Amino acid sequence: MLEVKGLQKRYGRKKHVLRDVTFSVGLNEVTCLIGLNGEGKSTILKAILGLIPVDAGTVTVNGKTSRDQIAFVPDLQTMPSYMTIGQALAYMADHYPDWNQETAERLLQTFQLFTTDKMANLSKGNKAKFNLVLGFALDRPYILLDEPLAGIDLFMKEQIAWIFSSEFMEGRSILMTTHEIAEVEQVIDRVLFLRDGKIVEVKETDELRGRHHQSVQDRMREVYQG
Repeated sequence: MLEVKGLQKRYGRKKHVLRDVTFSVGLNEVTCLIGLNGEGKSTILKAILGLIPVDAGTVTVNGKTSRDQIAFVPDLQTMPSYMTIGQALAYMADHYPDWNQETAERLLQTFQLFTTDKMANLSKGNKAKFNLVLGFALDRPYILLDEPLAGIDLFMKEQIAWIFSSEFMEGRSILMTTHEIAEVEQVIDRVLFLRDGKIVEVKETDELRGRHHQSVQDRMREVYQG
């Protein structure tokens, strides 16, 4: 289990970005972290990864502080533009002992990406798909995704959202931030609503749809506009 407890983060004396952020992500689930711009979503992901220091709080995976069970898929291109996809995969294989080349090749085929494609020539949607290849081809049970659907067309969004209910999810969990709720709502298991740097509400999507007869978007409007 990925457990986040009591995260606090300030920038300067007055800017309190994270306030006692506490939640957990179990195996085989898709959790979505929702909030308006500037609420601290990306800051939480960076804190989980150890990319920024925090003022208080802990992050553990199965009781350990090591982050080697977590993969990260950012919303930016991560490989140099001069590389081909094949060269990028070779780099990953050389530098990461938990790299799974078979998974990478299967995902390339699924996404119709080719090893001869140059990073510089990929569309934004294909760059997003290739970032997912890099994340899912690491044999790690937890994958963090920062706005995986941002700025791409509907067809690409549907292709990317497919992976969250595919065979590639077996034995994995996702924690993602996104504003594109409609495209992923059917595959989300749990939603964390972030406001003013705090988790103000946690909802199971089955509960929202069943007992409350609400979509995630409906509940989002109530939390942030009600």
